[in-house]
Amino acid sequence: MIRDLVLYIKQERIAQNLTMNELALKSSVSQKHISNIENEKVIPTIETLEKLAKALGFEIALQVKVRKS
Repeated sequence: MIRDLVLYIKQERIAQNLTMNELALKSSVSQKHISNIENEKVIPTIETLEKLAKALGFEIALQVKVRKS
């Protein structure tokens, strides 16, 4: 799930013609951290993913489903 979100964020950054540095300025997440996230060197927190998503113009919504036994 996190990997899919990271891939979507990277694709959206590229689609919007933003460099990592530009996204860093818009999101308050360092360029180095964005690079590490996109290159799967770190696992981002939900808070960081939300900052990146907001800077790109979308939001992340999580849904919890209860399994029936």
